[in-house]
Amino acid sequence: MRYIHSVCVALAVVMLAAGPAFGLPRVVVHGPTLQPVSSPVPQSPRPVDFLLGPGLLMGAIKVKDTASIGAKFKQRASAAAQDYAMGVQGAGADWEAGARAGESNYEAGVVDAIGRKAFGKGISAAGQGKYVENAVKLGTQRYPQGIGQSEPSYVRGVSPYLDTIKSLNLPPRGPKGSPQNQQRADAVAKALRMKKTGQ
Repeated sequence: MRYIHSVCVALAVVMLAAGPAFGLPRVVVHGPTLQPVSSPVPQSPRPVDFLLGPGLLMGAIKVKDTASIGAKFKQRASAAAQDYAMGVQGAGADWEAGARAGESNYEAGVVDAIGRKAFGKGISAAGQGKYVENAVKLGTQRYPQGIGQSEPSYVRGVSPYLDTIKSLNLPPRGPKGSPQNQQRADAVAKALRMKKTGQ
């Protein structure tokens, strides 16, 4: 009986000591910490709030099942296509400036990735199954559309090389398998390589 009384007293002390902590306001990192009672600061959801349930102050963290999280990700991300389009409309200049300024970071990242063998690890993590699945499900649908939209870019990209070939003055063609024919092929390959590297 004396033991039960001691435990009850200890629990009462802990609850009284922890009580003020439950009444503390939630801190807003990017806003003022003190607000008038009449105009409370609205609390924006944290990125992990949708992953967690109501939660407990003590004990295991309650997490939603993976299937529900995946379904919510698909639903919310699919509905954001218009937001994505609006976001990139005027972002070209910012993208180009940021990309040019980040060249040294890109180089450092590539060197780091080589040191960690990240390329091979990424292949192992994905596996051939993911490659085939995405190629069949997505690639077969998007390939014709991508080809149709890329025609102007293809013409712009290939035109300089076709012009280079047109400007060549090749030696006469010889019999099949003759050295003269190999010289013609070498001349074309050399000219195209020089065009590509800007030499």
